[in-house]
Amino acid sequence: MAALLSIEGLKCAYQSQTVLEDVALSMEQGEIACLLGPSGCGKTTVLRAIAGFITPRAGRVCLGEQVISSPDQVVPPEKRGMGMVFQDYALFPHLSIADNIAFGLSGLGRAEKRRRVQDVLDLVELPDLSARYPHELSGGQQQRVALARALAPDPRLLLMDEPFSNLDTDLRRQLSQEVRDILKRRGIAAIMVTHDQQEAFTISDKIGILSAGKVQQWDTPENLYYRPATPEVAAFVGKGELFKGRINQDLAVETELGVLEFAEPLGVGCGQDVQLFLRPGDLYLGQEGGIVGQVISSEFQGSQVLYRVRLHSGREIEVLEQGMHRYAEGEQLQVHVTAHRPILFAAPSAAD
Repeated sequence: MAALLSIEGLKCAYQSQTVLEDVALSMEQGEIACLLGPSGCGKTTVLRAIAGFITPRAGRVCLGEQVISSPDQVVPPEKRGMGMVFQDYALFPHLSIADNIAFGLSGLGRAEKRRRVQDVLDLVELPDLSARYPHELSGGQQQRVALARALAPDPRLLLMDEPFSNLDTDLRRQLSQEVRDILKRRGIAAIMVTHDQQEAFTISDKIGILSAGKVQQWDTPENLYYRPATPEVAAFVGKGELFKGRINQDLAVETELGVLEFAEPLGVGCGQDVQLFLRPGDLYLGQEGGIVGQVISSEFQGSQVLYRVRLHSGREIEVLEQGMHRYAEGEQLQVHVTAHRPILFAAPSAAD
């Protein structure tokens, strides 16, 4: 059985500027996916190619068994059976909420339109607001209406372009979880563009990390965090440091932080040069038994403190400590590694 959405070898360009190169991904019915990456990486262009707003230079986009975009064939956006939620909501200010939602329900009788409108308003928990106008609603309510309008035609796939970026942080987190629950209840697949990593992790079954016009990794949030495919993906998903290392005879990693043993297999043979990726939360400070470091600054973050520590080699690293204790700037301490799962990459060759 074909995937709901599959993209193969997609290349897109604006005039002579290539934006996407050999993009490939697939998703199943009911899955929620995110395209995540820095500004200008091409994630919105992928969404536009799926929606049918641009024609690819190479490759193809398929919805089920049907090719909907290729250099020779582009199915019009309105015939793709997709819904779309925009960053700015795109609600008509002169229409009531009910009329906004019913706008895309062509070909249905009046009674069926009313039923669909009330159904999706109930779904997004705005059952009594059908007679209101957009300016009478809060930002979060307007976004729910935009979602209801996109869901009313019962789309096969929902596309969302930075849908929560105009909302404050707390409301974004809340609405991300609510939208996920709504889509899961309906069994509707969705793909969302965002630059907010936490938002992507909250809502997604799959995430695609885009960089330089390519999908660097298409995977579950857990695998992206614990099994990143490249150092670039590791650094993007969770801030951290790369340490040069070598696998010794005991299959431990020798680094400037000492000889490190892990509970999980390293998957690398003895004598291999590697790069070990460690996040600030993989480290902690103590009075003995580690590698000497000096606290040069600290940042109080409530339940935790982020320290900047200078090692004996002169290198500066970040250590994230839990709890109430606060070390002073200039204090000499011992740096320990607490990571349970090794994140290892091959050492770069001399040519890299």
